[in-house]
Amino acid sequence: MNVATTAYFGFESAVPALPASEVSAELLLGNTSIRHAIPAIQALRTRSGQEKDLTTDPEYFLSLLAGEQKRPAAVLLRSSSDLLGCVLLYEHTLCGFGLGLFHGGDYVGEGLVVGAAPHRTQLVGIAAQSLLERWRIHGVSLSMKGTKEECVARMGPESEHRSFAGKSVQHKLPLEPTYSGMLSSLGPRTRRSLAGKREHLEKDPGVTFLCDLSVEVAREAIEALRTVSEPTRSRPFFQARLALQLRRSNFFSMALRHPNGTWLSLLMGWRIDGVTYIDIQLNHSQFKKESLSAVMRAFMIEHEIGRQQRALNFVGGSSLLLRRYCRPPEPYTDAFLRRPCLRGRLLAALAAWVRPGSVYERLEAPADAARPTEIGA
Repeated sequence: MNVATTAYFGFESAVPALPASEVSAELLLGNTSIRHAIPAIQALRTRSGQEKDLTTDPEYFLSLLAGEQKRPAAVLLRSSSDLLGCVLLYEHTLCGFGLGLFHGGDYVGEGLVVGAAPHRTQLVGIAAQSLLERWRIHGVSLSMKGTKEECVARMGPESEHRSFAGKSVQHKLPLEPTYSGMLSSLGPRTRRSLAGKREHLEKDPGVTFLCDLSVEVAREAIEALRTVSEPTRSRPFFQARLALQLRRSNFFSMALRHPNGTWLSLLMGWRIDGVTYIDIQLNHSQFKKESLSAVMRAFMIEHEIGRQQRALNFVGGSSLLLRRYCRPPEPYTDAFLRRPCLRGRLLAALAAWVRPGSVYERLEAPADAARPTEIGA
């Protein structure tokens, strides 16, 4: 595929040329094929300065899809024998069969591409185009960092089969040096949600905040909460996560436990260079009045400040409670590239009927609309 000029469904779009004039794309489907390429992808992450961005780590990526109705995929982009980029995606499946609809990127545009920063958007465009040249693939949805204008400039203009929606996201929360100072920096309603609900729960003698669960205890908490929390996650998903936690010393799990032994809430993440990343939280659905999500975050914030962490990063996006205090706002773009075919039209009609808020509707939504359901991810 020629990098300097690429055809997009009947028209030509100039894109900034990479150093090499030719780029080849190799599609890897499934855990086994991707795992064989992990050493090369990890080396590319180091060369591209992304070794501390865990969302681009292929082992973390694979753990997120364990037990899901999604087939992991990676597109390796090479110039001669040099690996220039890796785009991480998954294919939606039904009863184990691929639907020809792929997605890449989380709800804040991360976890999508490994490669040199100036070329990341272009690499994503090349990977998406290479997928759509395969007869059975009819749609590629993407969530990526950057403005709509930047994405259009590097991936080609909008058309009937190429849609872009520029939005912004806030998911990085700076921490104050003290917990009291942190509460003071928040609005009165948020303070009441965090401190007030926590104080109310603490009146129940024996409610315990456990800040550093072993993998064995975390497994016990997961088994208790997995089926009584929303959204539900499969056992293989958590098995993969705990296996990763065993291998990574910077991963952690923390929890709240009722004096009668009931697990109330579980929070999981990792720490790198003074930033605490939060990507999983389970809250017992029978304790909604207690606002467990807010209470758990109050305990977690105090604990992380005590560890002298500088900021929280809510992987995939923050809840509304803390979103307004996250900064800076960062631009990201949702894109949907599709090849016109009967199969694609049938799936679009089915998704709109079965799962409102799917990728087929997302790009029509206003910038502050709720994030899509899982089929639209």
